Amino acid sequence: MKQFTIKSSGGDPSLLELLDETEGGYFVRIVHRHEAWEDIREDFMSRDLFDTCLRTGYIAAQSA
Repeated sequence: MKQFTIKSSGGDPSLLELLDETEGGYFVRIVHRHEAWEDIREDFMSRDLFDTCLRTGYIAAQSA
């Protein structure tokens, strides 16, 4: 499963994980980590939105 960091202003890291790929985009899990808890959401992200987020640096692939 590919993971990406999400750019944020806070000190706690947030992650985007690719769960599945379709013709129109990706099913993703977004994990926002906070000091004492995590906010986990699963959603669909269009291919255009994903590509825009990569291109603008809002998300970046994590090193293996």
